[in-house]
Amino acid sequence: MSKKRYPGVRPFETADKDLFFGRERDVQDLSVLIALEKMVVLFGKSGYGKSSLINAGIIPHLAAQSAGNEISWMPITLRLGSYIDGISPAPIDNLLARLHEKSPAPAEAGFMSRLPQNPLLWHAFKQRQISRPSRFLLVFDQFEEFFTYPLVQQDTFKAELAELLYVDMPQQVREAAISLDKSDRQLLSEPLDIRALFVIRADRLSQLDTMKDRLPAILHKRYELKALSEQQAREAIEKPAQQAGDFASPPFGYSPEALRLMVQKLGENKSGEQRSGIEAFQLQILCEYLEGEVLAGHIRGTVQPPHFADKINAIYEGYYQRLLDKLPEQTSRAAHTLIGEALIFEDDQTGESRRLSVDADVLVQRYAHLGISHEALQQLENAFLLRREANSMGGFSYELSHDTLLAPILKLKAERRAQEAALAERQAARRRQRRLLTALGLALLSLATVIAIVINVIILRNDAEEARKVAEKEKINAERALENVLKAQQAKEKAEFGIRLDRMGQVLRGGNCPDQGQLLDLDTMSTRHAGDAVLQQKIKTITDQLTKCR
Repeated sequence: MSKKRYPGVRPFETADKDLFFGRERDVQDLSVLIALEKMVVLFGKSGYGKSSLINAGIIPHLAAQSAGNEISWMPITLRLGSYIDGISPAPIDNLLARLHEKSPAPAEAGFMSRLPQNPLLWHAFKQRQISRPSRFLLVFDQFEEFFTYPLVQQDTFKAELAELLYVDMPQQVREAAISLDKSDRQLLSEPLDIRALFVIRADRLSQLDTMKDRLPAILHKRYELKALSEQQAREAIEKPAQQAGDFASPPFGYSPEALRLMVQKLGENKSGEQRSGIEAFQLQILCEYLEGEVLAGHIRGTVQPPHFADKINAIYEGYYQRLLDKLPEQTSRAAHTLIGEALIFEDDQTGESRRLSVDADVLVQRYAHLGISHEALQQLENAFLLRREANSMGGFSYELSHDTLLAPILKLKAERRAQEAALAERQAARRRQRRLLTALGLALLSLATVIAIVINVIILRNDAEEARKVAEKEKINAERALENVLKAQQAKEKAEFGIRLDRMGQVLRGGNCPDQGQLLDLDTMSTRHAGDAVLQQKIKTITDQLTKCR
């Protein structure tokens, strides 16, 4: 299957190394630091492309350095995933499983079988070193997830990792090695050549302080991945489009004006002000959209400003919805429910949200009633909504493809909740109105019966004056009943307007402004219900927030 030139929010894989441009200096500098230091921390904001730098930059670069060398680099990349009680394996077990997957234990353990098995990590890596000399690079991607695990598991992992990195031969192994041959002891004494690279979000960097008790130098060597410069962004935009090969789209280009405008727009924040750099994920979303337009035949040969200039914001905000729209309607609804309920954690107290990694079998079991199956999960992976990672239980776990999808998903989720609440309120209001109308009908029927009886009595008594007085009284009662109906309708109108006010508040809190129709509605209802103090207070709260929109 032909691949696309731009991965969108999906991180670059090692197989995408020929499409990964703009980070050559970062690859070179970080590789040198890894070669010199036992531990390095790579940090940067979410969406800057840390995972892509590792997969398509650092790992291929180390492989190229290893070519023809007797001892080569063996990178072992590990994603722990956020902790789920009863499901997530301990970090040390996860790392051992990844090591075995990358380099199975030798069939013949030899003298290693006569040595203590603890510490586990040191013993496992020493076995591989003896059978296949390598320089190991442990890459802990999205390491902020480590701190969601129980403290006892964190402590065990820190202790084992410190032993692996800094102890040539643990004391209990040294004592047991006395009985070994000299040649075996010499193999044991050769230091392990291991580096550790911790990849973490910039806003979680301080969490590494909790590891200083075992790894005091963990924060000494740090490398910050910054936003793309204009020149780096130009390379990341232009060069993939020009590559020859088996791609879904033919080679295409960008006009100078289109490239200038793309770099300018990518460098702006929501207020239209220039930022210090360009976020890789926004660049990839825009370029993936334009490649899609090339595939659809809407762009031929060269991208021009009219192809994107007037809809660039919608391209970003609508990315998640566009992914859903590519799926069958039933699958789309199921995917939105699955992602919102199972794959995103929301902290009601802090407002923080993060992705969760959940075992595929668990997802299928919990959401089979929505039509979620292993085939459906594969379909969501193919649509780049989800990404799949092998886990230590021999299966796969799924998670949202990127942190940058969290905001549009939560926004859409909030909008749908508001729509559902408004619909429920309208239905309740209609039910109240029907009850009032039924009551009014019964009252009028009773009134008509009473009037008929009264008139008959008056006629029988031949008392015309009394009949007039009674009829006048009943007329007043009927007018009062009608007045009650009008009051009920007015209450319904105010209730529905209150819902619209709440919706305007959500728009303002989201950083946007109400449309002209909503503003006109605000003025109309303010005048119509000038005497309602509660409603006027709500209107004042909204009006105070509108100053930024005027």
